[in-house]
Amino acid sequence: MRHPADGVLGFHGVHLVRSHAWLCLALALVASAGTGCGTVTPAKTPDKTATGLLAPTVVGDEDFAAAVFRLVSDGGSSAQRSALLAGTVGRQLSHAAAYFERGNTDRGTAATLGALYLLRSGEARRDMFGPDGDRALAGAIEKLSAVGDEGRALSLLNMRLALLAPGTAARKQVEDHLAHLRTWIIETRAGPGDMVPRTAAMQAATAQALLEPSDASLAEAAKAVDGWIARALEYNAEFRRTNIPPPQEEGQEAYRALQTGGATLVALFLRDGRAPGALAAVDGSSARKVIPPPLYRLVKSTATNDTLEDWQSLTGVLAEDAVRADSALRLDPDLRDTALFATATQAYRRDRGGLGVAHVLAEMLVRFEMPEAAPLVLGEALGPDPSPVALGGVLGALRDALGREVDVGTPITARRIFQAAERLLALADREGYRGKLDPSAAELRHLMAGIEIRSGQVDAARPLLLAALKEEPTVAGYTMLAMLERQVGNEEVALGHARHALELPAAELRVPGSAHELDAAEAHLLLYELARDRGEKAKAQDSIARARQLVDETLQGRLAPVARVRAERLLARILDASGDRVGGTQALDRALTAAATDSPLLGPAMIGTIARALVVRDLTQARATLQQGIDADVDEEDLVYGALWLGFLEQTLREVPDGKVERVLGRAALGTSWTSKLARWARGKIDDAGLRAGARSYSEKVEAEFYLAMKAKIAGDPRAGAALARVAQNPLIELMEVDLARELLVAAGQPPRPMPSSP
Repeated sequence: MRHPADGVLGFHGVHLVRSHAWLCLALALVASAGTGCGTVTPAKTPDKTATGLLAPTVVGDEDFAAAVFRLVSDGGSSAQRSALLAGTVGRQLSHAAAYFERGNTDRGTAATLGALYLLRSGEARRDMFGPDGDRALAGAIEKLSAVGDEGRALSLLNMRLALLAPGTAARKQVEDHLAHLRTWIIETRAGPGDMVPRTAAMQAATAQALLEPSDASLAEAAKAVDGWIARALEYNAEFRRTNIPPPQEEGQEAYRALQTGGATLVALFLRDGRAPGALAAVDGSSARKVIPPPLYRLVKSTATNDTLEDWQSLTGVLAEDAVRADSALRLDPDLRDTALFATATQAYRRDRGGLGVAHVLAEMLVRFEMPEAAPLVLGEALGPDPSPVALGGVLGALRDALGREVDVGTPITARRIFQAAERLLALADREGYRGKLDPSAAELRHLMAGIEIRSGQVDAARPLLLAALKEEPTVAGYTMLAMLERQVGNEEVALGHARHALELPAAELRVPGSAHELDAAEAHLLLYELARDRGEKAKAQDSIARARQLVDETLQGRLAPVARVRAERLLARILDASGDRVGGTQALDRALTAAATDSPLLGPAMIGTIARALVVRDLTQARATLQQGIDADVDEEDLVYGALWLGFLEQTLREVPDGKVERVLGRAALGTSWTSKLARWARGKIDDAGLRAGARSYSEKVEAEFYLAMKAKIAGDPRAGAALARVAQNPLIELMEVDLARELLVAAGQPPRPMPSSP
């Protein structure tokens, strides 16, 4: 369970992610410069295969970013490029298989599709699927079939069938799946007319052309699009003549064909980088009658002149379609994104100094799960001496790419992104950029450190935090580092960092207004806990008094809801530490009242209050707070954690449940998320071993151990205390279960004392 984010530091937590714009649509031109983009390891023996091609290049994870960058930068045709392409596709399919193995089917599917979207007509090879291609295809087929995307599922099934040996059980299973899917397609395409079947046939042919680019598949798709448009024109002519509309479903599909058919045909050919083919297809089909005139003129210019400006304009038109509801194109999103990837690549190849195009291409690389190549694409466009605005925009794009990795549970992809961004970070560290970038290099290092911490990698996180704080020293940053050191047993080091946090001059804090006081209060609270756990009562009381003074001063001012909620929750912790439980309850009630005016704040405030109620055994407050969350319809994830903790409290106090817990958990148990697994476990639908098996990420595994320890504690198992201590000593400083384990042990007079480790 992530900590509620109260400013920079929450209930011992860290808020690490900020939003950034999706695309830079301004296709600005900046100076270009050369890069050092790494090397790709060739196969040791580049023997010819049976088809006369060079064997696939061996592309490791450390080479992957450079390999993708080389492919999108160079569209030439050579045996060496074909070998590199085959090796890169195989590596990307391994990435996809890893996503499926971790249960992330959305990203696994995107990665599988991204691997195939690297190919252009005639570039597919039987040896490009690598050791994990079958697993990647199988995962994507299952995902696409589940959401009714029969066109792409059918294409991937045919692709997978070609990989499997005749007579095997796996091949028989795929053959059966293909037969069932074809039967289902035939049955569902029936309708009152022929427009619906034509739409389905067009979508299937288009999906095949996107995933299996070839002259034959492209011609078949173009024919299907032409027939789709032609039938819509007939419906339109008949309606004009008779004034009798077609059946509703037929009419809807006809209208869609008239509105989007021309752009659909163009996008099909652009996916393969064929502007002349797009023009010829439009001129020789019904699409000429429905294509928007501005798009036709642009396609004609691109086909005739093939200039950088033409490809930039096509990229801008497709990018605009992605962000504007009133776009003239209104393309199918999958077709549009695939075409956008291709047009941005074509424009980038003609001028790698085009920063606007580079932003679009980088976003497509992120979308198709090749984010580690984005820093190289953007870095090439920046050149050696970019403006602070341009560099800040690129760092913002990288922040977004890293932000997607925060809750993945493994730092593997984030590390590849960060490694590829080394040159950009070094550039941002230059003296002339200090204080002028948003985000800064320090913020990106801080973000990467948080990703490492979430994976339990303290040794990897520590140098990143130290480097970030050297550039931008903040109270919150040093407090975070102190918390991390406390968790791994380096108490003296933790004390030093917490004290240093409070010694920083205000001019260096770069934190506006009252956030400074609240950050300092967090640092004093950490000093209090360290002294408390060491039995140093005088030091503990001094720290808690200083924290109280800072929070009181903050609460006297006019505060935004987020600051007021944070301040009241800090006050509750201070009052609890001082023995004033009534005052602590009142402070949390005020926090909930403030949060009620800002719905995103209420869920975190709710679970923070119920967590405290579990520690102090306040059943009344726990029940009232969960009911407030139910009434306000806060996020289901927050409700599940609140219900779990209320359930533990009811069992601890031997109280008859009042129905709230079962209401929340019963509804949540129907899903597939981690909190759904927790709900099913709490209701006895899966056993303890099943809960452990269902935890995929590092943080989920730690959560599972907390809940199993709590179950054992309630059952009176003497081993429960040791199990809770192991959770309390975990380096996941932003996980509420870690704090809960610590505070429950402290309440029982058993503060955890981890074994010291080397700093």
